[in-house]
Amino acid sequence: MPLNNNLEEGLLKVIVFFDGQNIYHLAKSAWAPVPAVANSPYCYPSYDVSKLATYLVNLQPRRALTQTRFYTGVPNVQHDPFWNGFWSNKLRFLGSRGIYVYRGRVNPGGQEKGVDVSLAIDLINLTYEKQYDVAILVSQDHDFGPAVKLAKQIAQDQGRQLRFESAFPCNLTNYRNIPRPRGVPGTIWSFIDKNVYDSCFDPTDYRRL
Repeated sequence: MPLNNNLEEGLLKVIVFFDGQNIYHLAKSAWAPVPAVANSPYCYPSYDVSKLATYLVNLQPRRALTQTRFYTGVPNVQHDPFWNGFWSNKLRFLGSRGIYVYRGRVNPGGQEKGVDVSLAIDLINLTYEKQYDVAILVSQDHDFGPAVKLAKQIAQDQGRQLRFESAFPCNLTNYRNIPRPRGVPGTIWSFIDKNVYDSCFDPTDYRRL
């Protein structure tokens, strides 16, 4: 979603940063049936980015979504043609809707390359540029903690106080005997439960485009 410079006075500017692979794997871990069912919406990244961003922004009053930014790794077509096609189709769609897209790599071993660093750098740069009042990281990745800490220091030097949130899929009924999952350090946590995730379903099946 492009930056909105014509906000109603008093509204807080919100940027939502999506860690695309992290959300997918957390939702799969929380709700995918065992054994796996191919058509289960939890066995592939079935979430609607715009719907989920809007939901998270509206959890608090007087906030306006000014940017949605999506970051993910994509495997090489030679190594994994299925997921290369899925993510290529989904990212093309998101870009056509005005959502900022960062396309990193996934190596043959399954590790993302460049994604976390790019998201963290953008968070810092957008802090310097005073582009937001609230940053929502849709991720549980603790590696973003240092970037949040630095962003807070930059804002303090600018005479501003920013709000940082992290939101992530979570099945709380599975955490009775172990510690509840933790969000990004330095942020206020929001759990995306199954009802919320289901309400943000994207009916387009990018696996078959």
